[in-house]
Amino acid sequence: MGKLGKLNTENNQSLMCAKKSKEGRLIIGAILFLFGLLTFVLQYFALNQFYNLAIERTANVLLPAINNLFEDIEKEILEENLDYINLGLDQLVYDDIEGLRILAMRSLEIPDVRSVYAYDNEGRLLDLSTNIEKTKKRFFSLEKGREARKITNFQRDALSIVFPIGEQAEIGFLELIVDPKTDIIPERNAIKSQVMKQGLIVFLFGSILLLFVFNLFFKRLQKAETQLLAKTEDLKHTNQRLVMACKTAGLGAITAHLMHAIKSPLMGLKNLELGGDKADSKIADQALQSTTKQIENLVHETMNCLKEYELDEESYSFQAHELLCMTAKKFNLKGKGTYVSIISSQWDKVNINNLQANLLLPILQNLVQNALESDSNTKVFLQLEKTEGRISFLVADNGPGVPEHIKDDLFSPTRSNKEHGSGLGLAICKQLAEQMNGGIFLKSSTSKGSTFCVEIQPKEDL
Repeated sequence: MGKLGKLNTENNQSLMCAKKSKEGRLIIGAILFLFGLLTFVLQYFALNQFYNLAIERTANVLLPAINNLFEDIEKEILEENLDYINLGLDQLVYDDIEGLRILAMRSLEIPDVRSVYAYDNEGRLLDLSTNIEKTKKRFFSLEKGREARKITNFQRDALSIVFPIGEQAEIGFLELIVDPKTDIIPERNAIKSQVMKQGLIVFLFGSILLLFVFNLFFKRLQKAETQLLAKTEDLKHTNQRLVMACKTAGLGAITAHLMHAIKSPLMGLKNLELGGDKADSKIADQALQSTTKQIENLVHETMNCLKEYELDEESYSFQAHELLCMTAKKFNLKGKGTYVSIISSQWDKVNINNLQANLLLPILQNLVQNALESDSNTKVFLQLEKTEGRISFLVADNGPGVPEHIKDDLFSPTRSNKEHGSGLGLAICKQLAEQMNGGIFLKSSTSKGSTFCVEIQPKEDL
């Protein structure tokens, strides 16, 4: 069984390692995917920025040429108009629209310009003999056109550049259709190739660095986990040994209680054997039968308690009031009066499991027995209280109280003040209470009586 358990443990550890390794690979894959996505997004924005810079550069190259042409045309128009004025003609030969038409025709002489469109200051397309599209749709807004020095619009096979003519485009707009195959497309392809290459290099180096870092991290994590598993296994074995030690201590305490409880009946048998009751054989037989039955009941109860405590199984429960009733019933013999009374409380229905009940009963019985033996007229009262989530079993009496000189060593194995006493009863009660993670203490003691308290934490619902 030991080898089989070890093999199962190793198989479980192997399955856990394989599962964690798969999870680690999924995490690394997800991080690499996110890193690649981030690299792609950055490349996309970088390409757009570079493309816009290339278009701006082309537009900036054409802007001086358009301005020079416009200045030359203005001079020519002004000279011809002055000539006509000198001849005495009132009407000018050329106006601003005619100058815009001339500018559009001469713009075709600029290299790489495929076609030209002209618009008046209201955005209406002027009719030119070179217009390819007679009803071309304007792609720019007039407000933006008046404010900007130039407006660009790149399509797959053409680049449109709009220049406002005049200080605030009061004359109109000139749109040049530039062939991108000469400069722009080759430059865009070169930019794209370079950016993609750099992005790929960054992704590869970044992935290698990430893999190295995560590999180092997972190795250290695996090492720490291995050490933790080893320590957990050691702690498990230590806990098992501790539980066995606690069980052994608990079984010893229960056995000690049995020996302590049997002592009184045995002393009665000893007195009987010595001849104290031999004059009356009938009384002797009754005493013998009573003592034998008492010892038999004690052994039977203790054996049941030992079996349940060793199995450590919670199979049934008692109400706390039932434990008090069982304790009182043992000492309240029929026809001989009531020695033990129960004071009811709101906590009577608290559930106590069988393991705790089997340890509580010997403690309560021992405390009641001690109280009754302190004086022949002593009465005992049992009651339940609750303090901070713990249930207190109170055993109070109206006896003479606990002597001052033994209060400090009350729960230590000492010499008993009672005749034929062993001095171990309360010490055994303390061990039994500690097995339930509980405690026992003297709550109060005066010349008018004493009160002992047994505190436990019920495992059942409060």
